Amino acid sequence: VGGKAAGLWQLRRILEEHRAELDFPDTRIQVPTLTVIATDFFDRFMERNGLHRLPLAEMSDDRIAHVFQQASLPAELVGDLQALVDRIHQPLAVRSSSMLEDDLHEPFAGIYATKMIPNSRPERETRFRRLVEAVKFVYASTYFRAARDYMRATGRPCDSDKMAVVIQEVVGR
Repeated sequence: VGGKAAGLWQLRRILEEHRAELDFPDTRIQVPTLTVIATDFFDRFMERNGLHRLPLAEMSDDRIAHVFQQASLPAELVGDLQALVDRIHQPLAVRSSSMLEDDLHEPFAGIYATKMIPNSRPERETRFRRLVEAVKFVYASTYFRAARDYMRATGRPCDSDKMAVVIQEVVGR
């Protein structure tokens, strides 16, 4: 599920275990709804669309983003995303959660993309389309120049990371 998702799940578990101890007047602790698209969906997306065969290391960020937007998400994931937009109408943060992001020695925090979507349109199809676009953009950011440069700087091959995606309800005011 990647480092960010694992950390958020652990934080949620700790907050739920210690909820009684965290009772402060005038303070409400709220854990937002969280959905994780695991790295195996990233692998299927890359494979089914033949994206590993493209010269991604030579392409501009805009071109990579365009190619990823044209690709199809795995059918197994599409139904789950449709169900999500049926249930949630609050703004969403679609966040990267790569296997390397929370590495203790060379963390990739801040390297990959996050997309904020309002998720407020009344048309289900529009909300679904925006969510799919955001997921694909986060996937594409795995190969953007900042990620490639950081991979080279840390001595890792450019295709050595796997991306999970966290879809998180935005809460608060």
